[in-house]
Amino acid sequence: MKKLSALLSILTFGLFVANAQQVSTAANAEQRANAITERMHKEANFSPEQKTQVYAINLEAAQRMIAVQQDSKNGVIDANTAKQRRKEINMDRESRIVALLTPQQRAQYEARKQKRMNNNVENAERIAPRRIPASR
Repeated sequence: MKKLSALLSILTFGLFVANAQQVSTAANAEQRANAITERMHKEANFSPEQKTQVYAINLEAAQRMIAVQQDSKNGVIDANTAKQRRKEINMDRESRIVALLTPQQRAQYEARKQKRMNNNVENAERIAPRRIPASR
């Protein structure tokens, strides 16, 4: 009887921990989606309807990103596959959000994106490349 009681206690604890992780993951996805949506809203000044739609897209993307992260951590997928899936998720998210933008918002978005790309290139040029010793 004691063994059964101990086993039930362990199972209950395990279920509690698993449930807590799921709640934490959901909250984390919601926090990510909210932060991204708020940052984007400040830049694009979404209408209330756009903001709701963008949040839904960001939430779905955040949930998918967390799933990829967990799969990678658990060894279900390798690092290259995880990187490719994250890239696909971001591309899907971006295309769905851009489709919601007005022509003026889309032009502003493209200008900001181009500026970020230029900044990335400039930053990369400032960083000295690593020197790899020549093999003998």
